[in-house]
Formats: sequence, structure tokens, C-alpha cells
Amino acid sequence: MRAGVGRWILSALVLLGLSIGGRSLAHADSMSISIPSDVGQHEHWVDVNLSKQVTVAVDGTTPVRAIYVTTGMPGWETPAGSFRVMYRIEDETMKSSSLGIPIDSDDGYDLEHVMYTQYFTNQGHALHDNWWRPDSVFGAQATSHGCVGMELADSKFLWDFLAVGSRVVIHY
Repeated sequence: MRAGVGRWILSALVLLGLSIGGRSLAHADSMSISIPSDVGQHEHWVDVNLSKQVTVAVDGTTPVRAIYVTTGMPGWETPAGSFRVMYRIEDETMKSSSLGIPIDSDDGYDLEHVMYTQYFTNQGHALHDNWWRPDSVFGAQATSHGCVGMELADSKFLWDFLAVGSRVVIHY
């Protein structure tokens, strides 16, 4: 459903029968997506709404999948802006020491088998599986160190949907 030049209403996802992890879109169904003016007809890209904790996979101007996510917590905010997927790692170990956080500190981590990681900044911000968080945080709470985390099936979908060079638009 068009809502003005370059905007789509996420409720169109409900009308198309799309859902987010089988859960209700109640808190997100009035969210709009700003379509970049230079988006290609069938360009695969994602819109990340930090306020709603929702990511939408878009094919050109058509939303195809909505995903509940968890983004950067206070002090570790996910950056807003327009980015491109720079590189991808299918299965990796993430260590907080790469961000200057000692692994043995309260904020430290050493996580094996983080799946379908797609980096969009040189500072380590990425879209990826977030297996260590409970389902209740996705779409509800910012808990990451700046990444856009999601459930495994959703990260696999984005792995198959996006490629190096794909657009990542992040906003409040």
C-alpha cells in the first residue's frame, strides 16, 4: 500500500499474509518504509527500524519479509544511515576483544558458530544470527553491541536474499 512518494506502509505485509516469526505485527503494523530514490527495480535490500526493532527485506519497492530483531543497546547503538554489505562470513567465532572489551569482563563474550554474518561497517556492525538471546528480545529490546541480531531462520533468509554490495538502510 503506497503512503506517499517513496513510502510503503508495513501493514501491506499483513495484507500479503506475511508475518514476523509467526507472531502478530501489532506494534509494527503502522510503520512505514522509506524507499531510496535510486533503488533498482529488483534490488534486494533491507530496511532496519531501530525504534520498532524490525527489519524488512525489500525487493525493489516490494516488502517481502519482516523480521523482529535486536539492535544496539545504550552505549553500543547501531549506527543510523545507508550502508552496503561489505563482506560475509557464514560461520564464525565472535569475541568481544575485537571491540576492545575484555572477554572476562561483564560485557565480554566469546561466541562460537555465529551464523550468516553480513558486515556493513568497518567497526564490526553486522546482520547475523543471535542464538544466545531469548526469543523474547527480538522485536522488543535492544541488547547487542551494535549489530542487528535475529533468529537463525531469519539470518539464513537474509544470507540468501542479500549479497556483498546490498543496501542496508538503518533509521529510527
